[in-house]
Amino acid sequence: MHLFLTGSVQIGKTTALNKTLELLKVTPSGFRSYFGEDRRSPCRYLYMSSAAEPRAFTPDHAIVKFSQDENGAPVRTVLPRFEELGLQYLSEASSYPLIVLDECGRLEQKLPRFRARVLELLNGDTPILGVMRQDAMGWLEDIRNHPKVQLITVTEQNRNDLPLQLAEYYAPFIKSLKEE
Repeated sequence: MHLFLTGSVQIGKTTALNKTLELLKVTPSGFRSYFGEDRRSPCRYLYMSSAAEPRAFTPDHAIVKFSQDENGAPVRTVLPRFEELGLQYLSEASSYPLIVLDECGRLEQKLPRFRARVLELLNGDTPILGVMRQDAMGWLEDIRNHPKVQLITVTEQNRNDLPLQLAEYYAPFIKSLKEE
């Protein structure tokens, strides 16, 4: 079973994921998406890097540009690099003991090859620890309703205990994959 953390914005989904990886002491495949320190600025970028590497705030890792039009309305520009990087980071995902998908959201709606690869991985046997928006719409419903996916809602009450619970869940899978 693949587990996806969901919950309100800034509740601690990615923090729980990161703490779980620290407990498991495993190098995952997959991707992480994240904002820089300018995350609250009207003009900012969303970045992506391999789940096995540290965050990189460089143009090569920028996947979405958030800005405003002349009337101050928000504009999101999905950069061509998004699908390219995503597919790159997922290309050899099944050869690792754990796949990280942090975060699946609405922006991928216009990236058919990326979405297809994620759904292909969900059909596989390599365990996945993912993060997804709570307000699942569009392709996120495919993840939410996938027979191999279980959603876990992160709350203020459970977020500190989740990493240990998740590590205990994934440890046997990772151990058996390492032994093969």
